[in-house]
Amino acid sequence: MEVNSLKRLSLADVVTLTNGLLGFLAITYIVDKRYFEASALIIACIAVDGLDGIVARWRGTEHKVGAYLDLFSDTVSFSFAPALLLYSLYYDPLLGRAWESINNAIATLVPCVIVFLAVLRLSRFADVESDLSYYRGLPTPLFALLIIVISWLFGGMYHLYFSSYFVLLGILIASSLLYSKTRYPKLRKPLYLTAGSILLVISFIGVFLSKNSYYFGTILLYTALAGCLIYMIAGPFMVAKDDRR
Repeated sequence: MEVNSLKRLSLADVVTLTNGLLGFLAITYIVDKRYFEASALIIACIAVDGLDGIVARWRGTEHKVGAYLDLFSDTVSFSFAPALLLYSLYYDPLLGRAWESINNAIATLVPCVIVFLAVLRLSRFADVESDLSYYRGLPTPLFALLIIVISWLFGGMYHLYFSSYFVLLGILIASSLLYSKTRYPKLRKPLYLTAGSILLVISFIGVFLSKNSYYFGTILLYTALAGCLIYMIAGPFMVAKDDRR
């Protein structure tokens, strides 16, 4: 059955692969230091990633191969792309190589840790946990969105209000949730799905406005940051509440 699945891609598989292609395009824009386009593409990846499961359930085409296609696409979009975004923002060639500058050493170490933990988390999900009613470990799309929001608020897109050490340390601490046993709800219920969609829209508009109106863009980005933190903190309690029902 799995071999036959490879011979003919379903609509959900095409959506999944689109996620990976958009993630690769985001990487090319990061290399060119076109951070708005890269951020917009990663946000689009998050939206597309939410669609493939919906399409698979709607078309009745869920299969094991789809879970591994999702793994490969998510690795590009929510592991490599956001990690490279951090590296591009915080690594300063003028300070010397990583072993010559503490700043550059941290700017190299944190993205490496993110890729390591994100890949572990995604492989675990694709292997044994794709059928669970919850996520074990912080979802990589949410973490990628968190990196984008923090990058536009504090990452040198326009102004760096906080030392890079504090920003990277905060992201490093948050990354520890990726490969953890902490349970987070899947955004399948209408309320959760609506909240997640609104968060994506707010994040995109915040990034867009930051190019033209830093004040209004910042307000929306802080709102998006609050939404990410609420999910990270309240998510495990939401799962526990569902278990008691």
